[in-house]
This record gives sequence, structure tokens and C-alpha cells, in this order.
Amino acid sequence: MTKVYFVLKDGKIMPSMSPGNYAGWEKSKIFGRLDCKSGKRMIKKENRVFFLAWKDAISAGYRPCKNCKPTPNDIY
Repeated sequence: MTKVYFVLKDGKIMPSMSPGNYAGWEKSKIFGRLDCKSGKRMIKKENRVFFLAWKDAISAGYRPCKNCKPTPNDIY
């Protein structure tokens, strides 16, 4: 069975086969890379949202994490 993730893209929650490149915390509107130390401490099922692209996070009103400093050029 394949796992389906839900990501925020163009202002809409969409199913995806990948969690995307970034994860954000809804309460503080902060997002970072999936390997971020701060992000890994986030409670997995509460207040977490995934983004396929940097621009999706920015357009949703999230700001980049000060620890991992995500950029539009991050490559995974």
C-alpha cells in the first residue's frame, strides 16, 4: 500500500505521493526543510502542513525557518 501525503499547493490541500520539500507549523506560520532539527521536534500529527515548493509556503503566508534557512533553490 502506498502512503498518500496531503500538501498545500496554490492555496489548496492536495493529495501527493511525496511529502514535498518543506514542512510548516500552522500556529507560528514558519516553514523549513524536512531535515531541519527544529522541524523534527514538531508534533507529527498536530498543526503540521507540507509544501511541494518554496513559493507555495511563501504564498500561504509562512516565513522561512531561522535555523535551516530554506531557499527557493533547495534541491533534494
